[in-house]
Amino acid sequence: MALGASPGNARAAESLYDVAKITVDTTAKDAVAARNAGMAQAEQRALQILLGRLVPLNIQDQLPAFTKEEVEELVLGVAVRKEQNSTTRYIATLDVHFNEAAVKQLFVNYAIPYSEERAASISILPLMLTGDGVTGEGKEGWSKAWGDLDLAHSVTPATLLRPRPDLDPAVVKAALAGDAEALTKMQSNYGYGGLVIAVGEIKDGKFTTRLVGEDAVGAISFARSDPMSGDASQAARGAAAAALAILENRWKVMQSGGQLPAEAAYEENPPAPGAEEEPAAPKVVPRNVAALVEFSGLRDWQQIRSRLAQIAGLQALEVNSLSARTASITFDFAGSLDRLQTALGQNGFALDERNGTFVLHSQ
Repeated sequence: MALGASPGNARAAESLYDVAKITVDTTAKDAVAARNAGMAQAEQRALQILLGRLVPLNIQDQLPAFTKEEVEELVLGVAVRKEQNSTTRYIATLDVHFNEAAVKQLFVNYAIPYSEERAASISILPLMLTGDGVTGEGKEGWSKAWGDLDLAHSVTPATLLRPRPDLDPAVVKAALAGDAEALTKMQSNYGYGGLVIAVGEIKDGKFTTRLVGEDAVGAISFARSDPMSGDASQAARGAAAAALAILENRWKVMQSGGQLPAEAAYEENPPAPGAEEEPAAPKVVPRNVAALVEFSGLRDWQQIRSRLAQIAGLQALEVNSLSARTASITFDFAGSLDRLQTALGQNGFALDERNGTFVLHSQ
């Protein structure tokens, strides 16, 4: 396996049955046990991601729990991107390769519907607003955060671009403000076709993400602001993962014939760069929420997921990653944050903010 390639050179339409860039950090009584635990964890998490890609959204809550032995029978191999270990700890980034025929047979055995329809490949241009300027990376590692995502094997495959040396910040800000001519100019500069400009900005203690341009579904104008504290690079990684989930969800909802979720910030649409901020009138529209769910084990997670699906107003629940005790999810909710917390509380959940991340757990 060739390593160290520039993210911008990543291939954009690889197998749906490969799951790349799974990170694990496990400890055990010795180095061998820690490595075995890390490999098993990577395989389990990779299968959850694979199921999230292939299985319709409305079926995912009904999926059975698969045993360690069943998962191992589906795996062709695990490739190591990087790893380090001590006498009791194993840290690695791994690629898990699944046996396509075996996965399809599993679907047949359990009568699980699935789809291999993929969106047309697009290009993503990560940019970071820094005062009056625009950069491709920034100290937050915005471009790296996107490069660490498994874009090549997604149902919405994408290739990352690097900004041209002559990138004009004024044109970028005009495109963000809805200037069609500015957006067309950027599309022509970076090649016609699907282009999503992914802009990050840290301001007033929040990490704001904006997606403008055109993906495989059509025109997109998305914005969200997440409170942050501490490590800016961690906020960038979370924001990039949530943005990719939005792109994937748009595609899957369109494929299922459903209504696309509203593209709005959770609290409010951030103002266009340079515009005066005015109080926004409250709107009851579906808004996308990203949260980390804490649970005690697989059975507890399955019960939590089932309960969440029954909450009125909570829609398009999607699992982006799953580990032994936590799950990263996104969902749409029509209403304010207070209303969401009330609805969750009435169903036995609490939603807290920790270090710039929403954390959901049973009360």
